[in-house]
Amino acid sequence: MGMYTEFHFNAEVQDDNDVLAVLRYMIDGDSEPLPLPDHPLFDTDRWRVMLRMDSYYFDADTHSTLRADCQGGQYLCIRCNLKNYDGEIEKFIDWITPHLKKHEGDFLGFYRYEETEQPTLIHHSPAETQTFEYAESRNLGSAQERP
Repeated sequence: MGMYTEFHFNAEVQDDNDVLAVLRYMIDGDSEPLPLPDHPLFDTDRWRVMLRMDSYYFDADTHSTLRADCQGGQYLCIRCNLKNYDGEIEKFIDWITPHLKKHEGDFLGFYRYEETEQPTLIHHSPAETQTFEYAESRNLGSAQERP
């Protein structure tokens, strides 16, 4: 059967046609953009459908969107549940991080395993995305105070 992980992620994405095409495919499932980026995410079995996956283990609607605002910004909103067997969530975060319009320390979202109550929080770092366990992150203070 397997266990599910809930994934929430929200950020403005840079206006990069290749990245936006991959995100649209992952969300809508239309035609696969080729060539695919050279990243471990795209070697996993479920990368194509991970942003559309759902289960009955978490309350709330599952949906992911990529929308353009009237000033040209591209906003990614993810709410999905998946079996994270190949570390798809962590690989997705690693792949998308360099393409975000965010500042160091900005909150991006969280993920939570089916059998845990406390989520793992996701914060942006230009070099890499930092994840903190809830118990560690709740006392970190403002983004400017985080190491």
